[in-house]
Amino acid sequence: MSDVGFRKWLGLTYEVMEDDRAVVSLELNEDKVNVRDVAHGGVVASLVDVAMGTAAAGGNYGTRKRYTVTLELKVNYLAPARGKKLTAEAKVVRGGSRTFVVECRVHTDEGEECAMALGTFITRRRTEDDARREAEGLPR
Repeated sequence: MSDVGFRKWLGLTYEVMEDDRAVVSLELNEDKVNVRDVAHGGVVASLVDVAMGTAAAGGNYGTRKRYTVTLELKVNYLAPARGKKLTAEAKVVRGGSRTFVVECRVHTDEGEECAMALGTFITRRRTEDDARREAEGLPR
């Protein structure tokens, strides 16, 4: 299933979607960089949020094992995020019955680590709206 809205604008590629691990990348273009040709911090934060949420959920859209939402997100920017592509690799550090702690590292297409993040995610119940969206083939 394809992304919609903001995720669609980001142009994400889901390279790996496993239970407890995800690799998500995006191509950098002029809409996603600042005047110094460095990825905007919000773009990097959005990339790690999606990657960590995908790892915590055990997949994305139709493949997920759990419904999760972000409780807390911390990003450390280590180096300028330059280049043509950023790749985020997220791994669940600890998962429980309701919450998951996930770490993420972001690399440029040159292999430089430009950010690391830590997030907490909580599971949520499947709603009637989720069921309706699934039946209509829409993201949930």
